[in-house]
Amino acid sequence: MNGNIWSGWGVSQIGPLHIKNNIPNQDAYVVKQFSWGIIGIVCDGLGSKSYSHIGSNALVKSVVQASKIFDFDAKDRVLFEPLVRDLWQMNINPYTADETATTLLFGIVKNKKIYIGRVGDGAIAVLGTNSRLIEEDKDSFTNYTTPFGRETLIEWKIYAEEEVDNIVLCSDGISEDIKKERMLDFFKNYVSNYKKLSPLKRNKEIKKWLENWPVRGHTDDKTIVTLIKESNE
Repeated sequence: MNGNIWSGWGVSQIGPLHIKNNIPNQDAYVVKQFSWGIIGIVCDGLGSKSYSHIGSNALVKSVVQASKIFDFDAKDRVLFEPLVRDLWQMNINPYTADETATTLLFGIVKNKKIYIGRVGDGAIAVLGTNSRLIEEDKDSFTNYTTPFGRETLIEWKIYAEEEVDNIVLCSDGISEDIKKERMLDFFKNYVSNYKKLSPLKRNKEIKKWLENWPVRGHTDDKTIVTLIKESNE
């Protein structure tokens, strides 16, 4: 059978400050394969919110639920956001959206297309024919990130499947420690270093790398998700 097989992995490591203060990891992620493709999601709960870890986990769950039932070919993709928002509000109940504020990054491979979406900070690297980096354009004065469910809508990028080889998504605990001009090379090397390892060895090595993050004074949770395309021709 001709076509492409997608696989992936994700790793999350709680930040030193959260360990010290006995605060849960506020990042959440998933890599999930379906008969129709694959989805990778990273959500980073806002540190100032009491239940942001609940919000990030609930939003990951909501995007998976929406992706399973949403027909991107038949419907305008702007309708995807209110569907996710409604599911998220049910999944965070009895907490409020403000108490559970979180960012959102995702990559969905479905119907031979790549659907990339983001709200808030963190970074997405789309690697392939024309590799590109997708980040939030923060206000340089406030450095404030807008969480999902507020006035900022999902920023979409759509690509043909043949244009893309790999997708890497990471929370700002990683992206903010890397110079922007070096970020694409960083993610390319990351994929190259880990894609051929066994899942157990890969998870162990990445976890150790994130625990011993080579930036002095780092405090934040760190999460990184990778989607890999393999030809099946």
